[in-house]
Amino acid sequence: MTLPNFMMIGVAKAGTTSFFRYLDQHPQIFMAPIKATNFFGYEDARDWKWDVEGDAPLLQNFPVRTFEAYEASFAGVTDELAIGEVSPQYFRCPTAAQRIHECVPNAKLVVSLRNPAERAFSGFMMRTRRGEAVRGIYEELTLQSSHVKEGFYYKRLKRYLDIFPKDQVKIYIFEEFKKDPAGTVIDLYNFLGVDTSFVPDTSVRHNPGAIPKVRLLNRLFYNPTLINMAKSIVPEGLHLKLKQIQQLNLNSAPKLPTDLRSKLLNFYREDIFKLEGLLDRDLSIWLKGA
Repeated sequence: MTLPNFMMIGVAKAGTTSFFRYLDQHPQIFMAPIKATNFFGYEDARDWKWDVEGDAPLLQNFPVRTFEAYEASFAGVTDELAIGEVSPQYFRCPTAAQRIHECVPNAKLVVSLRNPAERAFSGFMMRTRRGEAVRGIYEELTLQSSHVKEGFYYKRLKRYLDIFPKDQVKIYIFEEFKKDPAGTVIDLYNFLGVDTSFVPDTSVRHNPGAIPKVRLLNRLFYNPTLINMAKSIVPEGLHLKLKQIQQLNLNSAPKLPTDLRSKLLNFYREDIFKLEGLLDRDLSIWLKGA
């Protein structure tokens, strides 16, 4: 039975897709081909009872739902040293930490944390990009919004640090990763115990923020039924071409308005201070302009 010896547990909208692509380049790393199996969070999502932490996750974001299917995700492992997956929902699902520990207690965990105000805005923009019906930004990003609630990191991270030894958990700050993606990924290679002389191609940013030119068209592009159908009937060599067509319907995302950014950061200020204590790390980079 092959199971992962590392996993990236989040957070969503903090570079997890780019991390997944850069890790997958390394010859000594095997990545589960499904980015975001989210297996260890499925039970929470199916029976969500934590409204204080945000809306229930969409079940369509949990494609792997049985242990047998999860194990099958790693059937392609050969002689790789690091075996992993990237599942951003693990960070927000309250019992995922315990479930992971019960199954793979020695697994190394990787977390990417992003300025919570910018992360909330990016989540809102993702829904816009998918063509979902959304209200105005000032109506969507309030203290009652799930996007905003998900940015209170302290309690979520503490769940893991209360169970896993600190030397098994690696924390990255998205803003630092964005400045030096290659250096960050090579540091991650070192944490995972693979060859650090391998230099990944980090020239491409994956899943960047954007807004659709034609909202209805983008809803079709992101429809999970249509996506699965396309994958089954379209030759694999044309998948990239379809992705490029999808990108043609996107414009660059706008910036988070300064006044709203300041308001959101004031919501998060106390949580950021608590997170600094938990990590013994300066996070003032997030509070500039608050």
